[in-house]
Amino acid sequence: MPLNDLDAVWFRIHPDRQYRLRKQSPAELQQWPAPLHEGLTGWCIIRKDVGTMELFALTTGETWGDSDEELGPFFNDMRERAA
Repeated sequence: MPLNDLDAVWFRIHPDRQYRLRKQSPAELQQWPAPLHEGLTGWCIIRKDVGTMELFALTTGETWGDSDEELGPFFNDMRERAA
């Protein structure tokens, strides 16, 4: 999925960051082939230099680190699995 306007603004405000982690919007949640099971929350990682995002889900209440050092390898792993 391409990056949206709010993500572009976030990257302008945080020029030192290469990745953004955030919960999915209702429109992004509609991209799943089936609704998420109860107890899961949709998240996405956006990579600035390629302007794309990867969608994933975590158990509600679970979190993921928000540093580029943690998000970069996770994003790349998801891209490789999708290929």
